Amino acid sequence: MNEQLLEQISKKLSALIALSFVENLADKTTEDGIRILLRFGLNNQDIADILGVKKPTVEVLKSRIKKQSKKRKEI
Repeated sequence: MNEQLLEQISKKLSALIALSFVENLADKTTEDGIRILLRFGLNNQDIADILGVKKPTVEVLKSRIKKQSKKRKEI
């Protein structure tokens, strides 16, 4: 019962985040959207759902973001 309730809450929160970011993400790239949504601790599937892309796309772009972050730290 608690798991179902938590799942429902999670879905509703994801929907609220999606609604609040749709306008803000309209002029941004998918990679920018992922960067923003990662700050909220969302998983790859939630990010994909919010941005309207497939989960593997999020995974690839997340990997690219991490590599870029490491390069910046090395400089």
